Amino acid sequence: MSLAERINKLTRTGPGLPCGIGKLVSELNDVDREALLALFNATPYPNGVSNRLIFRILEEEGYNIAFASIRLHRAKNCRCFIGKNSPHRTNPVTVPSVEELPKTTQARAGAKTK
Repeated sequence: MSLAERINKLTRTGPGLPCGIGKLVSELNDVDREALLALFNATPYPNGVSNRLIFRILEEEGYNIAFASIRLHRAKNCRCFIGKNSPHRTNPVTVPSVEELPKTTQARAGAKTK
């Protein structure tokens, strides 16, 4: 099978929520959830808990979580917080119409300007 055929046979999915950490948090029992959330809310390194330490703890406990997921979730910059369908999102994304864009942007986009 060629690459193009394989790509065309993929099942497309919508935007996913939550991120790996958000999913893990939703699956943990109450005690473990509170302990993990306390780690995420602790002061980062130095003089606190580093992302690397959180990663190592989760890895040693058998959880398969990407380091980037820890970093992004802790910074509140993951799908849980900025995703299109995120319940934490306070500023919905609005896309301006072509008429609302500056004339120079319209010209670069190939729109006809008046």
